[in-house]
Amino acid sequence: MANTIKQYEVVEGNLKAVKDTSDFGGPNKWHLHVKETGGFWSNSIQWMNVYTIQKLFTKSLPVYREKTAQSKYELV
Repeated sequence: MANTIKQYEVVEGNLKAVKDTSDFGGPNKWHLHVKETGGFWSNSIQWMNVYTIQKLFTKSLPVYREKTAQSKYELV
């Protein structure tokens, strides 16, 4: 099923939040990445709810509200 969730990432220091654009788990899931000592980004180290990952970032992450029972999302 197609949804309207757009690609989005936020980088602050050694942390990066990448928006999960799949329908699995609902519209407010994010992947947390950490910059390794060699300067490369790790694979996702944690799959998190927006309210949990937001505690690690100063920039506000977008929050989606489910509009229908058929997983259509609207940016809040």
